[in-house]
Amino acid sequence: MPLFVRTREIHSMGQVTVAAVADVSTGHASPQDAFASVLEPLRSADLRFAQVERLYSERGCPQLQAGQAALFNRQRPRLASAFKSVPFDVLSIASNMTGYWGSEAVEDTAETFRLLGIATVGAGRDIAAARKPAIFTRNGLRIAFLGYVSTTLPQFWATETRAGSAPMRAHTFYESYEYQPGAPARVVTIPHAADLAQLVSDVKLAKQNADLVFVSLHWGVHFVPRPCDYQPVVAHAAIDAGASVILGHHPHQPQGIEIYKKSVIFYSIGNFSFAPRDKKRGPALAAPQEEYTFEHIYSIEPDPGFFFDCHRHFNEGGIVFIEADQTGIKHVTYLPTLMNEAGQPEVVHPNQLQFEKSLTYLNWAGKFIAGGMTQMKAMGDRYEIFRG
Repeated sequence: MPLFVRTREIHSMGQVTVAAVADVSTGHASPQDAFASVLEPLRSADLRFAQVERLYSERGCPQLQAGQAALFNRQRPRLASAFKSVPFDVLSIASNMTGYWGSEAVEDTAETFRLLGIATVGAGRDIAAARKPAIFTRNGLRIAFLGYVSTTLPQFWATETRAGSAPMRAHTFYESYEYQPGAPARVVTIPHAADLAQLVSDVKLAKQNADLVFVSLHWGVHFVPRPCDYQPVVAHAAIDAGASVILGHHPHQPQGIEIYKKSVIFYSIGNFSFAPRDKKRGPALAAPQEEYTFEHIYSIEPDPGFFFDCHRHFNEGGIVFIEADQTGIKHVTYLPTLMNEAGQPEVVHPNQLQFEKSLTYLNWAGKFIAGGMTQMKAMGDRYEIFRG
């Protein structure tokens, strides 16, 4: 399988710092301003990763299966220059929205970033391109990135002849708590065996060509603070195969963080940057309002006074910093961020009330992780997650 390889020497030999963010849906009219407030911490790293929620193309047409969401998903290619302003080195373009404008828009998005000198993973012109790792050399270390998506429709998966994303599917079952009609059900999810086997194979192959392997996964459930059953199974299998870090996204709010075999699993880093939309859709985003509301489905109602049409955790996220050497992960920290009304990320400082609130929330969310986790603590302007 061909590899996307980049080489650049920066800091001390044998040590590398990777900065990662998730859920970026920037479409700001002035691309150079999208990340203006967070350039300094991002540029302090040797490598920068982000997950992209939008398509950058002027081709394609909205797919019927995507519904209304497709209408705001495609952006003009020139707006992708926001990612170059940082600059980000590698992007996952695998998401539930990857196929919303058809194959042409998928291909254009990958090509747009290629012309900007930014590698992409997780989606491409066919399944081989979607599964292809991006591999970089920094300070004598080789770092690989892979990308997958669980939250997508069958029409949007890449095949040998169709552009799309690399799938990591899961089966969903509803197990009744009691044997009586109408009783509540427990939702059970199990990884798709063939997809998991392919992911494990991809990780093993990438590990043969890299010292560190980062796996990006667009997964989970919107606006829920805990992962699904299938997620730790997939994450543990990837780490057992050689992955060092799991970078999760899609729930649109931070979730707990797990330490597994001295590797780190971010189930959901949280939103980083979103260009605001109007609120014409109203509060019922998941189903017709007269039948269900967010309270019924997710136990979280949108806040009518908030500047996004979602709950207040929607604008919370962070930049995760992973420091590593030849022996593996050495130090992991989380720099909290908060989106302003323009959808731009801003660093949350220790003297702000939100700094303690975000730390308390992340430690609370960690209680949903089956294996548990060491509670994070404040360390200067960041939260310390792991020290090897």
